[in-house]
Amino acid sequence: MSVTDRVSRALEPRMARARRVLGAPARTARTTVVIGRLLGTAFVVCFLTGLYSHLLQEPLPGMRFPPWPGLYAFTQGLHVTVGVAIFPLLLGKLWTVYPRLLLWPPLGSARQVLERASVALLVSTALLEPAIGLVNTYQWYPWPFPFRQTHYALAWVIVGSIALHVAVKLPIIVRYWSRRSAAEDRSVTDD
Repeated sequence: MSVTDRVSRALEPRMARARRVLGAPARTARTTVVIGRLLGTAFVVCFLTGLYSHLLQEPLPGMRFPPWPGLYAFTQGLHVTVGVAIFPLLLGKLWTVYPRLLLWPPLGSARQVLERASVALLVSTALLEPAIGLVNTYQWYPWPFPFRQTHYALAWVIVGSIALHVAVKLPIIVRYWSRRSAAEDRSVTDD
């Protein structure tokens, strides 16, 4: 028996026990979908308001925006407010899914490798983007990169990662989108 097989055989029951211990009634696919829906909406709002700000500051050739008094202040206020609201939503979403990190074996197929890599990219950028945005509200820049350009580039990475994540998880999202489908599913599993 190889070392890998022995390690895998030793870790598999421990990981299963950890998943059972971490299990909670609130950690359901329905909860994950509802929080994900709110989180996705928050990221889209931040993306659109940030894109508006970016295009005002660096318009494309030939692009002109009419001067609407107060619109920029409103969109930036919305951008910052929703950006701050992302923190509890993101932590809630991560709380509902983190026992899945303990699946064994962690990478079984090429599809799982790609899915885990895309989730790692999504989570890391989703944590970094609002964090540097919040630090920017204090006009404190402890990093060596330019804030505006980096914040803008990360926004595109997040939107792409969210689109990929939704595409991969679409069957689960569709199944648990409505309250009725979740209740039907629960009644089937309880029998």
